Amino acid sequence: MKVISDASRILAALVLASALASPVNAIVVFEFNYLDAPGVGFNDFTQGADRRAGLSQAASYISGVLGPAYTATITLDVVGNQTNDTTLASASSNFNLPFPGNGFGSAGDVMLKILGGDAADPAPGVADGVVDWNFEDFSWEPLSDFQPGELDLISTATHEFTHALGFASDILQNGNSGFGDTPGNASAWSPFDEFVAFTDGSSIIDAGGVLDGAKWSAASIGGAGPAGLQFNGPNAVAAAGGPVYLYSPTTWLGGSSGSHLDTDFYQTGLGQIENMMNHEASVFEGLDIRQYTMIELGILKDIGYTQLVMMVPEPTSVLIVLAGISTCLGVRQRS
Repeated sequence: MKVISDASRILAALVLASALASPVNAIVVFEFNYLDAPGVGFNDFTQGADRRAGLSQAASYISGVLGPAYTATITLDVVGNQTNDTTLASASSNFNLPFPGNGFGSAGDVMLKILGGDAADPAPGVADGVVDWNFEDFSWEPLSDFQPGELDLISTATHEFTHALGFASDILQNGNSGFGDTPGNASAWSPFDEFVAFTDGSSIIDAGGVLDGAKWSAASIGGAGPAGLQFNGPNAVAAAGGPVYLYSPTTWLGGSSGSHLDTDFYQTGLGQIENMMNHEASVFEGLDIRQYTMIELGILKDIGYTQLVMMVPEPTSVLIVLAGISTCLGVRQRS
């Protein structure tokens, strides 16, 4: 990582401001139900308005990436009362769809509505997901006026919203599915799980929804880079110019293992690629990455968002990576 000059900071701010502007043609609309009590969290009397604006900017960026091919209103319940001092924030989709059958159709309400429109909502009148934020243990800059010790709310919100879109594995530590089915037995899995792969690139789960327990046990705690899990979706692999590595530490970390890009590889083994969906953020405080890399856009396309405005290279195309801009202040863990 590098410390950037004042001139570079000004250029970065201009680029980010442009990227975060409300997209003209975006028709996926995010609506937030702010459930904090008056004076608390996102309803704080001093910072609440800016905190809400930061969430809206992150949502606006994602809407712009999804583009005009998708039409949906996504409603998220938002609370700022997270008190687990190891968790910065989280966002997740609700799952109201009944068992969809064996395979990879276990999508959350957020994904179902974006891909199928509001008519695909399995629970009309109910929020599509939840956002939970920790203001007790961490200091946040909600927009872009950073002071020492402040974390980037917009970057973290973009990361967490992406999980709610479906950038997450449903495979439990023991290889069971979320429906309780054990390795060797067919089950329903998330669209992301279709592309979770062994160290040689072969799929962990077959087309019928059966997980290979031996492959999972070895790779899910295999370690960094080639020793751990991969994502073998064709668009992601084309964008990376080779294997795409998922976070697979030798000690399983619930909520992180298998559902992130591998910080231990990408921030060391490939010249510090600052992916939005790395397991750890690129900086401990200050401005962090606020845009997807082409690898992440490839993953989103592979799991079903095929009409992205910022399209990814087709298989066999060249590697294109958007570099993150950061100050070298350490790392912080994200859900």
